[in-house]
Amino acid sequence: MSFERVCRAQGAMAPAWLSVSLLSALMVPLRASAQVVELPVGVFNATSGVYAFGGVPIQNGARMALEEANAKGLPGGARLKIVEADTAGDKVQTITLVNQFARRDKAVLILGPTTSVEATAGAPVANELQVPMLSTASSMEVLTPGPWSFKVGARATDVMGFLGKYAIDKLGVKRIAFVFDQGNDGFIAQKDAMRDSMKAAGATIVSQEGIQSSDSNFLALATKLADQDIDAIFMAAPAELSGNFFLQVRQAGVGPKVKLLGPPTLASQGFIKTGGKAVEGAYVIADYAAGNASALNTAFVENYKARYKVAPDNWAAMGYSAALIGIQAIRDAGPNPDRTKVRAELAKSNKVPVVIGDGAWSLDAARNPSYGGAVLVVKDGVFVSAK
Repeated sequence: MSFERVCRAQGAMAPAWLSVSLLSALMVPLRASAQVVELPVGVFNATSGVYAFGGVPIQNGARMALEEANAKGLPGGARLKIVEADTAGDKVQTITLVNQFARRDKAVLILGPTTSVEATAGAPVANELQVPMLSTASSMEVLTPGPWSFKVGARATDVMGFLGKYAIDKLGVKRIAFVFDQGNDGFIAQKDAMRDSMKAAGATIVSQEGIQSSDSNFLALATKLADQDIDAIFMAAPAELSGNFFLQVRQAGVGPKVKLLGPPTLASQGFIKTGGKAVEGAYVIADYAAGNASALNTAFVENYKARYKVAPDNWAAMGYSAALIGIQAIRDAGPNPDRTKVRAELAKSNKVPVVIGDGAWSLDAARNPSYGGAVLVVKDGVFVSAK
């Protein structure tokens, strides 16, 4: 029974000021709840399957950044609604999930997927549905379908050129063999960029061998490489697969004088765990150096360890940084962001604070990202900065 009915039942009139005050008090919670705007953000990576070595930490890093953004607050009191999914590294699953994020969940932004294989499948759909998609992939083909697809990873020519120069100038590499996953455009691009860089610097390309991501027995190829006159092997493939390959290469007789090299994919604990002592002394070009002493990275490392009980790797840092970039675009889009506004802000990204590279992520007019990099070496079972 209302306050006024009680008064009337007792033959009294409710004071007008009290009625108005009571009505106002009752409406406050309704107004407060009505003002909370949820902004759906789709986050999907390969959290199962052959690419889970990267997908799981990427998903973890992105989730943590989005939750931190909600804790800090967004313009207009909005909150990010995190919608998660697993691509399983599958193209068809990726396409299905992009459709779900855009149509069912009304996402203002999609973060992911993990690899170039998935991203090149999902990018055309994101452009057709006009929903911004920011992937951790590096292939230029992610950008080709149109202005709604973005990538966090720098161009293979920029990244691999740096490693190629290091291999020649610092490691004295003169003769090199290449092994790569021939079913992944990103790995092919990395292999080509590294090959061209080293060839231009005077190195001899001894061989180029394609494999499949489903392969596990490399005895024949390992034996072939053991018979070659080489001083380095470059491997562009999934982390665990690469660790297993290098293990078999060492077992086949390739000695420690032959340097083992790889792209950012190998900057994963899965690579070290699988390869064991065989990958001790391996060099990789990485997007992320855990020893970065910036305040942002220090907090990231501490919070990630506390949340997931493990130190962040290259992929956790990529996922966290991807989310930071997306969050900045949403903030810059103002108190009422929509897909069009978020896409426009993403395209204007300039020196966004991140934990990868030199700590500042930018896009050029063609949506190519830049942020620097670091060469790491496996020492005593962990990655450390190479000198």
